[in-house]
Amino acid sequence: MFSKVKAVRVQEVIMSGSSRFIGNIKYTNLNSSKPISTKQLPFARPLLNNISQYPVVNEIVYILGGPWWDFNKKGELGGYYLPPLNINGSPNHNAQPNEFTPEEIEAGVETGLDYFKEIEYIRPLLPYLGDIMLEGRYGQSIRFGSTISGSHAPNNWSNEGIQGNPITIIRNGQTNEFGSENQLKPGFEHILEDINGDDSSIYLCSNQQISNFQKAGISPNNHPASYKHML
Repeated sequence: MFSKVKAVRVQEVIMSGSSRFIGNIKYTNLNSSKPISTKQLPFARPLLNNISQYPVVNEIVYILGGPWWDFNKKGELGGYYLPPLNINGSPNHNAQPNEFTPEEIEAGVETGLDYFKEIEYIRPLLPYLGDIMLEGRYGQSIRFGSTISGSHAPNNWSNEGIQGNPITIIRNGQTNEFGSENQLKPGFEHILEDINGDDSSIYLCSNQQISNFQKAGISPNNHPASYKHML
């Protein structure tokens, strides 16, 4: 059954019930039509145990075979899945649903994504050579980067310091950039962290100077607890 790696379409992600099944997916082959019910579909477990990256319905993942929990008794193999394919280039989601026929819609084929919310304006981070980045689906990110020089795109942490000085940027909540006609820029355009526009962030610097940083306020009344602590 699992003689080779193959791409499949996620039809359900199990998020409750027995701990043995939480995080498992139910899936169909790419050329299969959308099932009316997922009860009889095969399932696969996450391949990694320490890093959790669960897909959403209609994303495409690769599955491969490996020993199941009862392998020593029955010699049984089961499916394990890798993270979703980056088909749309979006950190929010990369779903590729089946096209439904009128008959399937009338039959009541399940089309929902449960409580997962698609957010079209969540954009991927702009990378620099050597960066390692982790991005969540909702505008959270961690960048392990450095001071750069002569790059294709300037940033606000490379105006001072030596090229290669490390910097770690933790961001929670992406700034909303507006394009023409006051519309949010689309989710496929890359973006840099914005210390003033992001909801919250932590910059761990090494001889960098963050340009254009705007203080929340310079009056002690803006930070009464910390000001009292300094007295």
